[in-house]
Amino acid sequence: MAGTHDGYAPHPYIGGRTAVLRALAAWRTEWPGTPRVLVLTGSPGSGRSHLITGFLMLCDPEYRKRLPVDDLDPSTVPPERPAPAVPGAAGLTAAQVVWLLADHLGLAADDVSDVFTELAALPSPVTVVVPDVDRAGPVRAAGEPDRLTREILRPLAAVETVRLLAELPRRLADEFAAGLPAGTVQVIDLDAQQWADPEGLVHQAEALLNPQLGAPELPFTTDSQTRRSVAEAIGRRAGNSPLTVQLAVQSILRGPGAYAPYDEALLPTSVGHALDLHARRLGADPQTLRHLLAPLALAEGDGLPVDIWMRLVNALAGKDMSDVIESGRALAEPFVESFQPAREAAHDGRSLLRLVHPAIGDEIRAGLSDVRSAQTRIAMALLEAVPEQDWGKADPYVRDHIASHTLEAGLLSQLLTDPGLFVHADPVPLRAAVEAVPIAELASPARTYLRTAPVLTRTQAPVLRRAALLETAFVEDGLPDYAEAIRRRFGPGPA
Repeated sequence: MAGTHDGYAPHPYIGGRTAVLRALAAWRTEWPGTPRVLVLTGSPGSGRSHLITGFLMLCDPEYRKRLPVDDLDPSTVPPERPAPAVPGAAGLTAAQVVWLLADHLGLAADDVSDVFTELAALPSPVTVVVPDVDRAGPVRAAGEPDRLTREILRPLAAVETVRLLAELPRRLADEFAAGLPAGTVQVIDLDAQQWADPEGLVHQAEALLNPQLGAPELPFTTDSQTRRSVAEAIGRRAGNSPLTVQLAVQSILRGPGAYAPYDEALLPTSVGHALDLHARRLGADPQTLRHLLAPLALAEGDGLPVDIWMRLVNALAGKDMSDVIESGRALAEPFVESFQPAREAAHDGRSLLRLVHPAIGDEIRAGLSDVRSAQTRIAMALLEAVPEQDWGKADPYVRDHIASHTLEAGLLSQLLTDPGLFVHADPVPLRAAVEAVPIAELASPARTYLRTAPVLTRTQAPVLRRAALLETAFVEDGLPDYAEAIRRRFGPGPA
């Protein structure tokens, strides 16, 4: 069995996955016959990112000192070596990922193709780990995971001096592997029986139910035998999904006291099933829960401020949902978390809301009958939230992500005529959204922005500098009205 520990202590962060850890350790050790390229895949919620994180703990010389390495199965522990390059893809464009790699390795490259040339000329192999490819890009609808896989990871894997581990969604994993010579790549699919870890799921459930680890003291959590029985039932029902285990336990612990968690018919078999069971357990319509979560599933960036979330719940319903929102907070609690963004100043110190796992968003979006229509309602609500139509006064979320929502709604080209938006919006997501629109659909102001955007994103220019650069660009492109609009708002200034 893949989850058996053979008397060794489990990895303290992963808690199982012995078979996968052995394969990863063999790759890192460069055992004869092991492939140079590994792809880790699986369905959303299968634990890909969690597994990669735990493996990287063993690969980092400093973090490794905090782990009980001597107690672990030796076949799961990679050798002590310098940490690999880890250009994480979450939220980044394909170009940003490759430049992160180039900077880490100190490559003298002027463009992307030079990076691969420099890598091929290295005297010894380098190890590269690219996690979170499914979360690449600042704009969901722009297709950045596909671009990253085809334009960066595929040529990276073709370089003989590169040993690559990439975490990919299944649709891209199959395409990626098919483009490489036989024997070069191994695909580890966490949903396949070969890599299953049923005992690990039970250990996960048992830990989440343990009062000593933070669970409330209830009859089925304080008694060790009952707790183990409940954990085994949860593990049996959850398939190969650690996320389903997590959601099952969170729902149980927040459910009515009369709920009998050892009744397997009341335990989820998937993420979607967990949503629906939880709603019914609390006496609510499952569609009400999904409606409350829909704005978070369609959100961009780090998450939504509470007031924006409430506004978008109302927009999607086409009516005031205040009573439902107030009563539904407990309903949504197992699936939502509140947090402080890394850049607090950009959000006035407010907490943001987000789903506890991206796979919940996948499930919610898949259940929407018309995503484009939903995004249209969201876009209109966000536009109405701009005070006096002055982007300088707009909520940071509205200002920086309105383009992403209008892109998926098919309305972005109509928005790209406002020089105030060009100046105030974060240039990274705005550029990604504009680049996703066919050039023939862009009016002259948007083409000017697109021409200027590389400078804006590369320099991370502040608002006044962006205004000066765009004013000059509009003059150069024969758009004096746009240049004058910027001058009226920000005053003249040389670029």
